[in-house]
Amino acid sequence: MKWFLFPVWCAVVVGALTSSLVAADPSVVAVFKADQERLDAMMAGNASALARVLSDELLFVHSDGRVETKGDYVKNLLAGDTAYEKASTSDVRTLEPSRGIVILIGAQTMRKRLGGTWSDISLRFLSVWRKEDGDWRMVAWQSMRPSGSSVVPKK
Repeated sequence: MKWFLFPVWCAVVVGALTSSLVAADPSVVAVFKADQERLDAMMAGNASALARVLSDELLFVHSDGRVETKGDYVKNLLAGDTAYEKASTSDVRTLEPSRGIVILIGAQTMRKRLGGTWSDISLRFLSVWRKEDGDWRMVAWQSMRPSGSSVVPKK
């Protein structure tokens, strides 16, 4: 092989491997799609669209430790004192501990209005998705705001 073609060959192989991994795990692809629908619904303030991707058994643990059910979470979004913009997810790892369950662990940034005050938020999160009646729904969410300091002593 000519050396100048090596980078092209590497890109083709990596692309093929990545495509086959994504294609091989339709559950994860479907959960990523459902999670994007959740973010879109939050940013649009669309409670009915949000309710479709949340399990009736949802437990939503906010970064300040508050726990809400699906009903509480959707009702609070409709109350009008909370709004979201520019939500994006990154650095996501996935686990599929059993058929019909997918766990996402990652980072999320967003702009959030609470009352009249807008703030930029960076979170680490863990969300649990379950296939219910053929659709993927989020059944649990836990988030925290990274502080940048740890109580674990450096080694």
